[in-house]
Amino acid sequence: MDERNKLESLLNASSEKIMDDVPVPGHIPEELHTEPIMGLDFDELKGKCNDEARVMINNSIGFILTPAMIKDNKYIANKLEVDIMSLGGMIYQLRANEAMQKALMMEVDRGMINPRMFEVFGQLSGKIGDINKQLLGTVEAIKSTYKDIKNDIREKETDAIGPHQDESGMITQGDGGVVTLGTKELINSFKKKTKLENKNIKDAEEL
Repeated sequence: MDERNKLESLLNASSEKIMDDVPVPGHIPEELHTEPIMGLDFDELKGKCNDEARVMINNSIGFILTPAMIKDNKYIANKLEVDIMSLGGMIYQLRANEAMQKALMMEVDRGMINPRMFEVFGQLSGKIGDINKQLLGTVEAIKSTYKDIKNDIREKETDAIGPHQDESGMITQGDGGVVTLGTKELINSFKKKTKLENKNIKDAEEL
């Protein structure tokens, strides 16, 4: 009986020790705690990247579209926000890769050297270079798109208002832009102007 009691006591003690050693989900043992290397708030970084994208796009299209043109056109305003979001995502990838590269260099500087680290460093460098090229290409593509949009707006305004001829005989658009004419159009325009002038002279003589 005594042996049985001793055996049960040993089993109970062992169970308690085992349960104490079982890690609690989500709990990191004290000895495994480490200090953050990058120290980044990724939500804050995402916001900063969107702000950076907004500045880049506004600087690129500022001479193409006025704030009023953007505000008064819902399509342009919505497209602008989509382009900012897209470019912000690319900038976020760039900044994240730069942060990883910096963290890797800090680890090597602390003596945590492994041949694999240098391979990863090279891959990150290549990735950062590719993203930079994509950013430049994307900004140029966005700029070209908004130039086309502005031309479309001008064409619609011209169609709505129609060209007119000023006192000097120069034919202009509704927005003041000069209309380029071919030889035939120039001759017809000159004939119309001459006919009108002759009519005015004749009317004046009859008076």
